[in-house]
Amino acid sequence: MPKPLTLLLFLFLTVAGMGQSASGDSQDTIKNYYGIRVIPSRAMNIYGIAIGPVGSEVVCFMSYTKKSHGLNIQIPGQGFNSVFMMKPIQAKALTVDKKDTIQIGALHNGLIVSPLGTFTSKINGVSLSGWMSAGLVLNGFSFNLVYNRYEYLNGISIGMVNHAGEMNGAQVGLVNNAAKLRGFQIGLWNTNQKRSLPLFNWCFEKE
Repeated sequence: MPKPLTLLLFLFLTVAGMGQSASGDSQDTIKNYYGIRVIPSRAMNIYGIAIGPVGSEVVCFMSYTKKSHGLNIQIPGQGFNSVFMMKPIQAKALTVDKKDTIQIGALHNGLIVSPLGTFTSKINGVSLSGWMSAGLVLNGFSFNLVYNRYEYLNGISIGMVNHAGEMNGAQVGLVNNAAKLRGFQIGLWNTNQKRSLPLFNWCFEKE
C-alpha cells in the first residue's frame, strides 16, 4: 500500500477510536483497560500499550487524572504547537500544591515515546522524542533532541535546551537552566540560582 494511503488509513482508524472512546456511557470513565488502547481516551487506567496521535491529557473535560501504565506511543505527538515554550521557568511560579497533586490531566508510569513530543502532567519513567517533552513533574529520565521543560524534575534531562523549575539531578545540553538546582549542569551555558557558567555548573545547597 502506498505510504500516503497507509497514513490516511492510520489517521482514519485513530479518529474512529477517539470517537468510540468519547461516545461511551459514563461508566467508561472509571474502567481499567488491559492490552492495547487507542488514545486519547477517557479511561481512568490503561495497562499495557496506549497508542494514538496525542495523549489523553487533551480530554480536559474530565474531573480526574487519566493514567497509563506501560508503553505510551504518541504519533505524531503534541510538539507541533510548542515552538513558543522554550523559555526559562521562574522560581516564583513553583508551588508545593502543583508538585504534589495533579488534578485533571494525565499521568504516565513507564516509557513514553513520540516523534514530535509530549505534554504529560506527570511522568514516572522515561520520556523520549525527536523534538520536545514538557509537563509538570518528571521522575526519571528525559531525552528529547531539541528541548525539555518541566517544573519539577528528579533525574536526568538531556537535550539541546533544558529548562526546569526545581531540579534534583543533572542537565546535559547546549543550554541548561534551573530556577532551583540541587545537582549539576553540563553544557555550553548553564544557569541556576547561584551562578551562570559555561561548560559546567552546580549547586547542592538546600533552601
